[in-house]
Formats: sequence, C-alpha cells, structure tokens
Amino acid sequence: MSAPGESYPDDFAETLAFHGHLCLDIAVGYRVAKAALAAAREAGADPSNLVAVVGNDTCAVDAIQRVLGCTFGKRNLVPRLTGKPVYVLQDAKSGVGVRAYVHFWEGFDPDGSFRASMRAAKSGKLDAEGQEKFRAEQDAVIRRILEMPDAELFTLRPVHKPPPPRSGGFESEPCAECGEHVKLGMLVDGRCGECRSEMSYSG
Repeated sequence: MSAPGESYPDDFAETLAFHGHLCLDIAVGYRVAKAALAAAREAGADPSNLVAVVGNDTCAVDAIQRVLGCTFGKRNLVPRLTGKPVYVLQDAKSGVGVRAYVHFWEGFDPDGSFRASMRAAKSGKLDAEGQEKFRAEQDAVIRRILEMPDAELFTLRPVHKPPPPRSGGFESEPCAECGEHVKLGMLVDGRCGECRSEMSYSG
C-alpha cells in the first residue's frame, strides 16, 4: 500500500503542487473540473474560450483554476458566492456549458469525526501517532474521491444561457469619501466598498 500522499495521478499531483497542501476539497474540485470540461466539450463548448462561475471560495476553486485555466487575472473565473458547492463552466461566446453541484458533502462525515480529527491535526493537538493516523485516514478518503463514480460525487446538468460579462476596462472614478479611484460602475451612492463596509486598508 502506498504511503499517504504518494503515487497520485500526475495531473492531480500537479494540482496539489499548485494548491500547496493536501485536502479533500482539492480532490473534489479536481474531479469536478475534469468532468465539467469533458461535458462542456461534448456539449460543443470551445475549450480555449471557457468561463467558470464558482459558488464558493473553497480549496476546490484552485483545482478549477489549475485544470481549466480559468483565473481571476484572465477575468474568466467569476465568483458568485452563494455558499453552494456549485461550479458552472460555459463557452464565453455561445453560453453552452454545464453546471456541477457537489452532493458528496451532504452525506460525508455524518458524525463529524473526520472534521474533528482534521481540526485537531491542524491545531497540533495530536501526537505523532495521531497525526500519522489522521494522514492515513485523509489519504484513504482522497483516494476514494479520485476513484469513485462521478454520480457519487456530483450531478451535472447542461446549461445554455448568456455567460457572465467579463469585467474588462480600466476606467475609474474617485470615491466621494476616501478619494481613491475605483473601477467604473462599482461605486454605490458615490462610495467604494471599503468605505461602505468600514473595512479600509488605507490606514
């Protein structure tokens, strides 16, 4: 039997390297991204012209970026933070694509024991034996995620609607309160998001 973290598929290992740590959600995101890409292609989407809309801000989104090449910097990764594990992949021109909803989490860890062990491992409360036991348990779940049928992880359904507009352009206007320039169209009542939420980082 392989030691925890060893002998994963090469492209998943590359996704792990991009993300920076081993966790269940990066494995789920990897599976979603691979399946969504295949389904979007089959539906007629151009794989070189994709936009991804993500419903949460978990580790899975790094897999979306790494596998699909959709990133914030290229403006083809769009956060719609509904709190749902939902990922929509579309052709940025035609709008054809696929929506994935991850139902795996609904039945995972019903008694909370895995999450409790994970918190203890992260906080350093486990001794060496406990840490090793948790790593082995985590590795076993990740390998199961990588191997289980798509239908046990998520549901896919086709979508065909206008894709989200890309937030292009560099025009800006000053905030009436702090005076700092803000992307055009993002002021509300003349004020920027930081001033409205009193979360200014300007000092």
